[in-house]
Amino acid sequence: MYPENRKGSVEVTKEKEKKAGGLSARELLEAVYNLLKKDGTEIKLPSKAMAEIANDSDGHRTRIGYTGYESAAILKVADREWILAFGTKCGQYPADPYNCDIVAMRANLDGKTDKEAEPEIHQALERNTCFHHSLAYAMADGTLALNQNGCFCDKVIELLRPKIGEFIARDLEVDPNCFTMDLRPVVKSAVQYKPEFIDFLRDTFLAVLASA
Repeated sequence: MYPENRKGSVEVTKEKEKKAGGLSARELLEAVYNLLKKDGTEIKLPSKAMAEIANDSDGHRTRIGYTGYESAAILKVADREWILAFGTKCGQYPADPYNCDIVAMRANLDGKTDKEAEPEIHQALERNTCFHHSLAYAMADGTLALNQNGCFCDKVIELLRPKIGEFIARDLEVDPNCFTMDLRPVVKSAVQYKPEFIDFLRDTFLAVLASA
C-alpha cells in the first residue's frame, strides 16, 4: 500500500545490518589502499594492468583469471619508492575464487613525470603473477590470504597472526551440502571485519614495506 515507505524501511534495515556486520574484505582492502595513497601520488593508468592469478587452459582452450589494476600510487616508505595498487579479479572463471588485492612493487622512477612513468608502472603490475607481490589478497569468501612464496608473506603473517582474530566482525559460514562447479563450498555468510582493522592493516603494511 505504501511502496516508498516500505522501500525506505528495507534500506534502513539493510544499512543497520551492514554496520552491525562490519566490512567486507573488498571494502577493507580498498579502504586501506585509500589511506595509503594519501601519502603518495596516484597515477591513472591509460589501460588496465592485468596480472595472471589462475589458469585452467589446456591444448584446446584458454581460460585465465587475472587481477586488474586501473591506477597506482607512488609512495615513499623509509626513503624507498614503492608502487602500490588496489586490484580486483577479472578475466574468466579461474578468477572466481578470488576478489581483490593490494600489491606493492619496488620502484625507481628517477623523477619521471606521470606520463613517462605509466609504461613502467603498467609492466611492473603485470608481473604480480599469483599475487607474488601482494601485501594481501581477499578470497571470494572474505578470508584474507598470502602467497606462501610471496615477497611479504612471512612478515605480514608475523605481524597479523597475533591480532587478526580481534578484528573479525563475522565468521565465515558455508553450506556443507552445496558446492560450486569448481567444488568450493557455497558461502552463506562471508567473513566481515571491524572498521578498526583499516588503520591497523595500514600500519602493518607500512611496517612491512619499511623493513623490506
